[in-house]
Amino acid sequence: MAHLAGPTPELAAVRQALSVFGPTSRQEPLDWAGELPLAPELVRFYREVGPEWIEIDTAGLPFLFFPLERLWDEQAGYRWNPRTGALLVDWNDEWTVVAKQGPDPFILDGLTGKILTAPGEDGWEDRLEEPEPTFGSVEEMTLALTATGNAWARWDDPFDEDWNLRPETTASVVEAMEAVLGDHARAASVARKFGYFAAV
Repeated sequence: MAHLAGPTPELAAVRQALSVFGPTSRQEPLDWAGELPLAPELVRFYREVGPEWIEIDTAGLPFLFFPLERLWDEQAGYRWNPRTGALLVDWNDEWTVVAKQGPDPFILDGLTGKILTAPGEDGWEDRLEEPEPTFGSVEEMTLALTATGNAWARWDDPFDEDWNLRPETTASVVEAMEAVLGDHARAASVARKFGYFAAV
């Protein structure tokens, strides 16, 4: 995988997009506290993008990124039961939670490099099926989340008098995400996962 060898313009763009919302710094695998090896995609991501604690406002709960030294702890509740420490049977060793929106994780599949999320729009806790690929890489995920945050931030009043999202707010999020994903239908589908349920 030659693209893991060093920084690229794409990674520089991802870091710039993320740094609008919080601090970034170069972080090395020694900061990883996990019992399993850190996926090569995350070695690259934390070296060249390096999110610290970052919160991106959006509809509903914000998107959260974590520093590498904290990332293993954030697997609790997904990889293992936080009360008993018992491993959860429906979690694959190749999966790593890399970001969250409330209880809904964004999961790197170390076998494919893709980011998985709960299927449909019901969220992680109500899912009936296995998580599905949503983004092609952790970099694409980051650009989509930051695009959503930028679109959301443009609206001083994103809700109407009944506290429903204004159609123009949702449309601006879909438009911003489409610029990242390159496909309108896919952008609308992802926006609905993020809480923009009227996205079309």
